[in-house]
Parts: sequence; structure tokens; C-alpha cells
Amino acid sequence: MRIGMVTACYKPVINGVTRMVSLYKEHLEAAGHEVTIFTLGDPDPHDEPGVVRSPGLMLGDYGYYISMRYTNEAQALLQEMDIIHCHHLFMSVDMAHRYGRSPIVYTNHTRYDLYTGSFISLPQPAADAIMRQIWPDFTDYADVVITPSASVRDVMLEFGVRRPIELIENGVDLRPFHNPTKPLSKTDLNMPETAVLVTYVGRLSPEKDVDILLEQFAIAKDVVPNLHLMIMGDGAARPALENQARRLGVADSVLFTGPIPYEQVGNYLAAADLFATASVTEVHPLTVIEAMAAGLPVVAISSPGIVDTVESGTCGLLTTKPAGGLAAALAGLASNDRRRQQMSQAARSKSERFSIENTVQRTLALYERLRQERPDLKRKKMHGRRIFDGERLQPVVGQLGKLLWPAEKDPTNRRWFLPNTPDQPEQRRHDN
Repeated sequence: MRIGMVTACYKPVINGVTRMVSLYKEHLEAAGHEVTIFTLGDPDPHDEPGVVRSPGLMLGDYGYYISMRYTNEAQALLQEMDIIHCHHLFMSVDMAHRYGRSPIVYTNHTRYDLYTGSFISLPQPAADAIMRQIWPDFTDYADVVITPSASVRDVMLEFGVRRPIELIENGVDLRPFHNPTKPLSKTDLNMPETAVLVTYVGRLSPEKDVDILLEQFAIAKDVVPNLHLMIMGDGAARPALENQARRLGVADSVLFTGPIPYEQVGNYLAAADLFATASVTEVHPLTVIEAMAAGLPVVAISSPGIVDTVESGTCGLLTTKPAGGLAAALAGLASNDRRRQQMSQAARSKSERFSIENTVQRTLALYERLRQERPDLKRKKMHGRRIFDGERLQPVVGQLGKLLWPAEKDPTNRRWFLPNTPDQPEQRRHDN
């Protein structure tokens, strides 16, 4: 089977979607399938074989790109795929629908409704109104939508998504976390071995609420003095977070590791005792699953995606009160070695259900079903038959531009969000 993975961002960093796509590629190829990744941006020397990039404009410092078309090479290759699996809503499903000739699957990895408030000053009701138009319109380009958790499926249905939805959890290669190759100790991290080490892994950006985690850690440390925090990852918010740690008086107990190669993450987690996150924008967080596989109890805010992964009271503690609840959970587990050990064993056991082998097998079963049923041939607007209508799309694209580009940026940099002319002749030839 020839499978096309379509994504707007494919970078060799701690990035959940990149890890998921790369892991899918590895295991699908091991099963005898041919996988091509279609993405945007300049050629990357770290790209493995089978990655096809089309030029795009980077959206600020977020690592995402936008483009109005694929290269002729990418267009031709995309038409040869038996299945196309998209991993971003924007710059993925639309491109697949325009150029593909096979069933299209879209996996929703992001709470787009909550991300909006992190990047622009927009009241949540207004952001919700925009997403009630954008989310259904863009998912309509797919034949089937995959959601990794039941609670996020309910959110998407509430926002009006119309396509059939399948529930397939995100998968993780558990081996590097069960058996790290070179596990680190607290001494290796210049911490006392008697410390209770909390860790966070992920992008350091506003929507991840790492600032809230720092505040809660400082409160918990006031109760449990030997508490330490390790923040793994990088991003635009890192300088502000380092300053915040100094203001809170906990800088000596907080380690910012910077970006860590993914193959080393399991080694760092081996030194930790707890995993914590304040983010409420997760869909089915890979970092939480990886922490559980490493035997770390999880402290987090009860929210869609998290509640489908962590059983509160068994393999971690979830709180409905971000202000104070995280601190209480951290302090409670940090001061109770026996309960922490019990949760560690439970977390490791619970992680087994999220093995990548299970996920790939269920995804392949969906691919085969779609190849037999061919819902793409029964659509009112078949794939590859869409005529690009810039004037019709201007309202949606304009709203999308506001979502993806902060208002304080130079507005002239957003002019490419508003196409006034039809596509190039090469694109129209494929669209008609």
C-alpha cells in the first residue's frame, strides 16, 4: 500500500505531531508499506528518505508553514497514493483534497478552539464562533476523522464536525521508556539524590501554560523543600519562564535543559519521580503517555485528552482547580513515597494500551476498509475536482489568518493569507 502522510510541520524536535508521523512511517514501512511524507518548508538535512517538501512561508517562530500550492513533483506523487493521512487541519487536509485521488484520513491532534486565545487577544466566545465555521469546513475535505480520545471527539461534535469520526488513541514506542539505554541519575543532573524531581516535557509556548506550572511548583516547594523541577524542551517562552523562576525564588531548583534529542528523553525521565503539566489544550498527549511508560505518576489539570489517558488516584492525580490544585497534588505525592511508588507501577502498566503496535494495526484496518469502500468516489465533490475560488474562501482564510498570526505583527506580512487571483496554471490543471 502506498501511504501519504501530510503535515504542515515536520521538524526533528520535541514535537508531538512530528514524532507521531515519524513513528507511523517507521512502523508502516516495517509492515511492508511505502510511506511518503508531504510537508512544507526548506529542505532539512535531518530529513529521512521519503520526505517531500514544498516551499512555504513560516508563521512567526512557531515552526509552521503556509503555502497556496504544492510543487509539481509533490502534486504528482500525491495522486499516486492509495491512502492519504493528514495530521494538521490547515495546509494538510485542503492540499490532500485538492491533489489526491484516494480516501483521505485526518487525525485531529490539536484543541484549535483553545489555541486561539494563546496567540491573539480574542474572547473565547468569538474564537469559538470562528472555529464553528472553520473546523467543520476543513474536516469536510476528509473522508474519515480520527480523534485520539473520546472527550475530544465530543468537543469536535459540539463544534459541528460532520464527517464520520473514528476513535484511535495515539501510540508510543514504549521500549525506550521501559528500558532506557543510558538512564541518568539526579547526580548527573547536578541535583541531590534525595530530591524529589518533577519533570515537564514539551514546547515552551503560551498555550502550554508552563508559567502556571512554575507558579504551582513554587507553592509546592514551600511545603516540600527538597522538590525540584526539570523543564525539557525549548520555545519562544523560555526567556520569560527563566525570569519567572528567578522572580519566584526557585531558580536554583529549576533546570531548563533546552531541546533534548528524542532518543535521549527516556534517559532523562529515568531520573525523575513525577511528571506534571498545566496544559488544558492537549488532545491525547504523547509526553504524558511516555512519562507513564517511564513509571512516572502524572499530576495534571482534568481536561479533555488528559482524562482519557490518566486515571486519577491510580496512576496520577488530576485536579479541576489550576490555582492551588496542582500545588496540592505535587506536595502530596512528593511527601508520600509509598503512594508514589504504587502509582509508578500502575502508570507503567496503564501505558501498555497505548503501544504504537496497537495503534498501527487499528489504523491499517481503517485504511483497508476505506480502500474497499472508497467513500472518496461517492462524495458530491470528489477529491481533485475542487476549483480554487479565492473570493469564496476569503472570509474563512481571513479568519484563519487572524488565528495563526498575532495581531501585533506587521499586517503587511499577512497579505498572503488573502489570495485574489486563481491558482497557477499547473494547479488548475490538476483541479479540473
